Amino acid sequence: MSEKANANEAIKASASWIIARIAIFSALTVVGSFIKTPSPIPTVAFDSSPGFFAALYFGVLDGALVCGIGHIATSVISGFPLGILHLPIALGMTVAGAAIGFVNKLNKKWGFIPGLIVGVAINTALVVLAVPVITWAGAIAFAPLLLLGAALNAIVAAIVYVALRGRLR
Repeated sequence: MSEKANANEAIKASASWIIARIAIFSALTVVGSFIKTPSPIPTVAFDSSPGFFAALYFGVLDGALVCGIGHIATSVISGFPLGILHLPIALGMTVAGAAIGFVNKLNKKWGFIPGLIVGVAINTALVVLAVPVITWAGAIAFAPLLLLGAALNAIVAAIVYVALRGRLR
């Protein structure tokens, strides 16, 4: 019975640790949302870096949740400039975070590079969801700025990931 109780406690501690991790990295996305990149739409900020890092370091679940929560947090702080469209964009960011974690898992040494490329591509492709508000011309004009913001977030996440890889847990 004692071993079973210890196993249950370990599972509870593990779940608590996962929730705490997601909460901490989600809070970091809020901090990052105040650091804006040049863009006509104010939700382009350094809010994705914690989610990208969480995906690389902790995996699919953490990356997906932190990226999705991060986008919603930035949208709230920025006043929902695209309105209800931020919900499908947040879902898309969830997919981006999960994709980064999944691709990184395929090769722990160098998987972070293609993982981040996939994440940046998904993040940039989400511009099509804003077409009803900003039109196709606006989306085409905005895409390079979104690509720049996503790439800067990926670079920050990669630098921190490479520096800390294997040191936490």
